Amino acid sequence: MTNPVRTPVSDRQSAGDAGAVATSAALGPWPQMMENPIRDYEWGSTIALARLQGRPSSGRPEAELWMGAHPSGPSRLVPPGVTDPGQGRSLDDLVTRRPLDLLGGEVFDRFGPRLPFLLKILAISRPLSVQVHPTGDRARTAFEGEAGSEGTHCYVDPFPKPELLYALEPIDAMCGFRPAADALRLLDLIGGERTATVAEPLRGRGDEGDRIEAAFKKLVTWPVEDRAALVVEIREVTRELLAEAGPQRPGRSITPEDRRALTWASRLTAQHEADPLVAAPFLLDLVQLQPGETLFVPAGAPHAYLHGLGVEIMGNSDNVLRAGLTHKPIAVEELLRIVHGGSRPQRDIPESWVSPYEVIWSPGVPEFRLSRIWLHEPRAITAYPQIAGPQIILCTAGTARVSCGGHDVVLAPGRSAFVGATAGPITLAGPGEVFRAFTGDLTLV
Repeated sequence: MTNPVRTPVSDRQSAGDAGAVATSAALGPWPQMMENPIRDYEWGSTIALARLQGRPSSGRPEAELWMGAHPSGPSRLVPPGVTDPGQGRSLDDLVTRRPLDLLGGEVFDRFGPRLPFLLKILAISRPLSVQVHPTGDRARTAFEGEAGSEGTHCYVDPFPKPELLYALEPIDAMCGFRPAADALRLLDLIGGERTATVAEPLRGRGDEGDRIEAAFKKLVTWPVEDRAALVVEIREVTRELLAEAGPQRPGRSITPEDRRALTWASRLTAQHEADPLVAAPFLLDLVQLQPGETLFVPAGAPHAYLHGLGVEIMGNSDNVLRAGLTHKPIAVEELLRIVHGGSRPQRDIPESWVSPYEVIWSPGVPEFRLSRIWLHEPRAITAYPQIAGPQIILCTAGTARVSCGGHDVVLAPGRSAFVGATAGPITLAGPGEVFRAFTGDLTLV
């Protein structure tokens, strides 16, 4: 979590006036349509985003639809009357030039001239890398420490990256650690010499978090020359166990949860021939989200999304420490420094019904909150008005007419609109389903 930034009024004004372009003209009207980039990571689905947006598939993996002002993929705002989306204005540039108009004073004082959250739609066709995010304090300290040094850096910005995932369709994920006893039982089920080495720390006494961290370290630091052999051991045993655990072989006692862990480990061995993190399903908690359910990923929790479609809101940061299931570099020392053996999947995210139509999830971080609004009929309703700062409105089903101050836009599924901090109350009409992204409780420090 970042520390509050208190900016004098004179500095606010200077920041608001930075950049000669667009300083004289008023921004708005709000809302404005957003033109959003799609990231074509290899784990993305070739059909899910196209199906949601009602367009032909590109034929390429489409993994993430980004909505926000992240420097590596900012959205563009398309003002009224502009027919070419390419003529829209970069949201990242606008926030830098006109932070007070876009963010408002409270958000600017807390975060400076940056949009603190990033909204996404994730379309997951195959597992992502196992990764961990740092706390705000660690991100800031490490980033500042690396700023003047040469070589490869772990941290690209001084900000944390908390995440909240909402399932539009069923989602499989790994998040946080299993209880040590469960992890030990699964590794013993494999029963090989190598997995016994991973399990060894779990047999000891002492703090459970320390023991599970030690087992995780065994995997992450597994000797390079023996990694393929570890994968072969896991592949052969998981396939054998799954084949023998059918109804005609009652001697094998494998629970449905055991079967899920074995199945995911077997799938991972087919995709990663020399990566020890194919054993991650034995150490990490497997989570299944049904449509409408949420998962919050705190700092220090190793996690990987495996399959499904969801809306994700996160801190606007790129700080990722990867542990495996990836071709990208792994900073082992820093990874093990920030991983937290006591982390568990957080499913009971506080939620507040602020009207019969709208529910807000508040995970207790200052960067963001997320709400979902059901628009059952064409009659307009007013969205919860007690929100400080900017908002992103995303339609995921039906249609949504978003209005503010006499101006409106109509959103189809997979389309979004931006509302600056200077806007008044927002009304919405359907029928449809929308999500609203906005900052968290600004009183948190």
